[in-house]
Amino acid sequence: MSEFALGDRVFAPDASSRRRARTARSRVDVDWSATAAGRHDASPGAGARRTEGAGRPGPRAAARVATRGRAERFLSILVATIGAAVLAAAAFLVLPGALRITHCSVTGNTTMATSDVLGAALVRGNEHFFSVDTVAMRAALLAEPRVASATVARVFPNGLRIAVVERQPAAIVLVEEDGRAVPVCVDDAGVAYAYAKDALAGAPGDPELPVLSGIRFEGFRLGTRLPAEFAPALKSLGEIERKAPSLLSAFSEIKLVKPAHGEPELLLYSLHYRVPVRTGAVLNESTLRSIILVLDVMGSNGLSDGVKEIDFRTGTVVYRVKEGQSG
Repeated sequence: MSEFALGDRVFAPDASSRRRARTARSRVDVDWSATAAGRHDASPGAGARRTEGAGRPGPRAAARVATRGRAERFLSILVATIGAAVLAAAAFLVLPGALRITHCSVTGNTTMATSDVLGAALVRGNEHFFSVDTVAMRAALLAEPRVASATVARVFPNGLRIAVVERQPAAIVLVEEDGRAVPVCVDDAGVAYAYAKDALAGAPGDPELPVLSGIRFEGFRLGTRLPAEFAPALKSLGEIERKAPSLLSAFSEIKLVKPAHGEPELLLYSLHYRVPVRTGAVLNESTLRSIILVLDVMGSNGLSDGVKEIDFRTGTVVYRVKEGQSG
């Protein structure tokens, strides 16, 4: 226990007094701390604000950091944009001269020479890779009568790939040029696309095609299309030519007939018999085999000389004799 004297009197504080003294000293310490903080910042509450916001920048500092970040991002984007523009300009000026078409691949041509295909596609040999107009080249190819379909594609860095499908002959038509009959090939779409001497010269198997008659051309030019009403007949002839060409080679002439009323018809003339056979506009292998069989039977029995015409337009075979009687 602590004691102290004041004059003649001795004081001995009790426990409660000591507790009050300690509390007072603590309050004094807190007050002195606040007073010390006040020496550095005269504004009221500055010490408390500094303690609460320790470690975080103030509003002005945060604004300066955000502004600096936006400026750096803008500068980065600007530099990247300028660099891309410079590279694009360099590519535009340098690459067209460096990437010149030097290799052309042509496929699908059988009777046309590669040079003919390139010429039809308007390939001059001085094209630049990025300036080649493949759409215009394809259109030019399709304008060539011998080409049925075509595709054109660029092959990086200096190539050009051309694929064509040539028209295939289904029959021959005779056109008049300079007072003489000239044979021209017709495909299964009815397009007179090439002179026979050119189209059949390199054709495999040297096909023997029937001659289509009954059509007169005015001002003929290659690429002329036969009347649409005969398109089914040409399509059926083309299919037979691909599957069983020997059947068509048994006939020397097929005449297209357009009656005043009704559907178009065909008159078939055999190589070995002079009896014409009338059929519908569409032929098939079965009908041709039946016609050949009937002609052989009639020929072997000596009946063909008296028959004017055989009619295969219906399911029943009808023949007309030269005197006008039918059986």
